[in-house]
Amino acid sequence: MKELRRLLGLLSWRMAGVFGLGLFSGAVLGCSTQDTAVAKASSGELFAVSAAQTSFYRFGPQQGYGPDESLPKDTLMALIRPSFGYCKVQLLDGDKEGYVAAEDIKPAPATLLASLEVPVRNASVTRRGSARENFDVRSSEPPPPETLPNPDLPPVAVEPSPL
Repeated sequence: MKELRRLLGLLSWRMAGVFGLGLFSGAVLGCSTQDTAVAKASSGELFAVSAAQTSFYRFGPQQGYGPDESLPKDTLMALIRPSFGYCKVQLLDGDKEGYVAAEDIKPAPATLLASLEVPVRNASVTRRGSARENFDVRSSEPPPPETLPNPDLPPVAVEPSPL
């Protein structure tokens, strides 16, 4: 009798494990998303508003005061970071960065790109005109040498500290 109870206990644990594994695999397979053009896009690719209009949020869709502006159809933007719900973009006119709904933008058609005259910008200068330092944190190159004082100047005298 004890052996029968133990056998039924083992079977119930095994069945619970199989059932749990089935639920987990069903959840993983059922939650797979379709590949969209926004998800496949690389950073910096040009996109355009495909809806009649879309909301533009400077700090994100959960900012407390609603959208900053409404973008009309065919507004061009560079994709900075693709995401599932909202994508971070940079508007080409005005250099504003913000967020738009991923479902409202599509890759820019060739007709819009042909009519676009892209200004040449210096990559080392930011929007405010200050020099930007570009470096790769994972670089294996040694750092640049530090600037040395002019050898024609006399050495700086160090005064002894009072005891």
